[in-house]
Amino acid sequence: MTGAAVVLAGEAGVRAGAIDAWLGDAAARAVVDEASAVVGRDVATWWRDPLNLCCDTTAAHVEVVVSGVAGYRSLTARGLRPVLVAGHGVGEYAALVAAGALPLDQVVELVHWRAELLSLSPRPSCAGMAAVVGPGAGEVARTVVAEVGRTGPLSVASADGPAQVLLAGGCEALERAREAVVAAGLDLVRLPGRNACHGPLVAPVARHLTAALADLEWSTPEVPVVPNADGRPTTDPAQLARCLRAHLTSPIQWEATSHALVEAGVTAVVEVAAVPVLGPLVRQVAPDLPVHLAAGPGTPLPTTPPEPAPAVPVPTRGET
Repeated sequence: MTGAAVVLAGEAGVRAGAIDAWLGDAAARAVVDEASAVVGRDVATWWRDPLNLCCDTTAAHVEVVVSGVAGYRSLTARGLRPVLVAGHGVGEYAALVAAGALPLDQVVELVHWRAELLSLSPRPSCAGMAAVVGPGAGEVARTVVAEVGRTGPLSVASADGPAQVLLAGGCEALERAREAVVAAGLDLVRLPGRNACHGPLVAPVARHLTAALADLEWSTPEVPVVPNADGRPTTDPAQLARCLRAHLTSPIQWEATSHALVEAGVTAVVEVAAVPVLGPLVRQVAPDLPVHLAAGPGTPLPTTPPEPAPAVPVPTRGET
């Protein structure tokens, strides 16, 4: 398998007004118009206010999905033919729509409902997420979870790469984790305002989503999708559905996803996002793999490798 993989950022890639760059493109505009009809408002206007995206989980999550699908369809309309698609956190919903596994209208409704249900999870004042950053982050994170998790809720929420792992847990557990991480010589970066997703603390939300997930109309995708729950490419709708049911309470396997891209022989990665989020994580695994940031329809398609950028840990703001 040779060609480009497309990766779609999650909530860490949200930026106010970022969708505006795509609105002049017919394929992208059609996605935004369909989403506006589903939601019942002009979503582009909704997302121009930074306070909406900062304080309204529903606005941020729907923006992630719609922007990802809009960018993907714009690039494929120009001739990009991806060989794999993957999304991080809520970006997985965008990847499933982009690949043709699920219809956009159903996913926009589901993500809207999912974001509202997150109010049933512990509030950010009681629980949240933090990034363990530095060499050997995975081993340190697992050790800290084993030690601190005995006295309070704490789990690995996302194995992003060799130098970044996200933890989810109660505030007291995260504070004890900070002491242990710093003692191990690494940094713990708190991700403010984020729900403690991808672990047991959001199990009540996952239970409420069961019926809505069962109603989705699945199709065989045109392009293999790499689910967060297992990090293995597949075109099997049944497997994609199983992984999506586990998505909210399972750790994101993004490091495994990056390895899957390499093992599939992809020659470049196109990240659809306003700012680099996933590209630096992919480069932690594959430093020489060309990564293109697609922030608008004028993005050059990956025919020649771009200049390499440094592979440094970039703490996300948390993925849900």
